[in-house]
Amino acid sequence: MAKKFSLRLYANVMTKGRARIPLEILSKPAEGDIHKYSANAIERVKIGWGNERPLKIEIHMRAEVGFFKVEEVLIPKIQSSPAKSLLELYAGVEGEEMKRYM
Repeated sequence: MAKKFSLRLYANVMTKGRARIPLEILSKPAEGDIHKYSANAIERVKIGWGNERPLKIEIHMRAEVGFFKVEEVLIPKIQSSPAKSLLELYAGVEGEEMKRYM
């Protein structure tokens, strides 16, 4: 049960709502903004049953900048997790084909 809660919690952290406030406050780009823009690009994260592995994570975004959050933040966390072999990871811009990472 704790693992399920942990995945849901991280899915909620990745979605756009957390980065929206700092993005709206700053009007000029500054160093480090890639984290805010990439988090804001992620529309939703779906966690469900996988086809080849027990769990599937799908990350739907509205802009390609969201790949930064997937590739530079989420994947390193998964790589160091014992759950790595249990996950299928997909990410993509809405309206385009999903990219499979794992």
